[in-house]
Amino acid sequence: MAGTLFVVATPIGNLEDLSFRALRTLKEVDLIAAEDTRRTAKLLAHYAIRKPMVSLREHNEHRETPKLVARLAAGESIALVSDAGTPGIADPGQPLVHAAREAGINVTPIPGPSAVMAALSATGIASDTFLFLGFIPRSGSERERWIEELIQANKPVVFFEAPHRVSRTIAQLQSLLVNRPIHIHREISKIHEEYIKQPNNVELAKLTQAGEFVLVVDPPDIADSAVDITDDMVAKTERLIDYLTKNESMSLESSEEMAAKAIGADQRALRKAIKKSRIRQRQREDPDS
Repeated sequence: MAGTLFVVATPIGNLEDLSFRALRTLKEVDLIAAEDTRRTAKLLAHYAIRKPMVSLREHNEHRETPKLVARLAAGESIALVSDAGTPGIADPGQPLVHAAREAGINVTPIPGPSAVMAALSATGIASDTFLFLGFIPRSGSERERWIEELIQANKPVVFFEAPHRVSRTIAQLQSLLVNRPIHIHREISKIHEEYIKQPNNVELAKLTQAGEFVLVVDPPDIADSAVDITDDMVAKTERLIDYLTKNESMSLESSEEMAAKAIGADQRALRKAIKKSRIRQRQREDPDS
């Protein structure tokens, strides 16, 4: 009889967040497949658990998956864990779960801590629906497409960023997201847990560039931005429109539509505000015009 693959959520910081069911599962399985065996060893030591482990990380999971499926088929039970949170969610594990399902092996989730849900719950914005975008790409066209998807989203957006890039990323988003504050969660559930709400119209707060970062971007507030499209909003959307038309070969119509969504404004109202701003600018440059 085949064994069972348990997908076990582990603490994202405080080790006391491990559920009773997850603790029992880790004690009872035959093997633990861990993203980083050294980090998982600390969790096991905290709870005095001694179990054999195998490394299952991004760079070896396609090689190791068939071996683990064979062991499951032979009757062994395996717990799949990542460094923190739920395996397969912006973490290794999806190929193993998929292969186990395809092989007819029972897969049982052991739910628990989630950095995404923890950040949303502590942000204080309506989150009946949201968009999770994982880790932001480091550079290039993939990063540009990722940012475009965030800009167009009409709901809260949650994503992860590395500590050494977080200030650069927030500064870039501030120049594109006119009326959408960014909520910065650092080291959720850990000793040095920190939260900062970063409005778009103020200088970037000083960040401790260490630890784990989860960021939540507010959805566009159509009611607020429709009332008053400020000169600052106009300037930022003009830069965005210019970027999209020149670098992404988008039409002016599509670029204006995306820019309007970025600030939660009506496209026609934005177009009118841009025209008025340009008229005022010409008048300042040439009062006799």
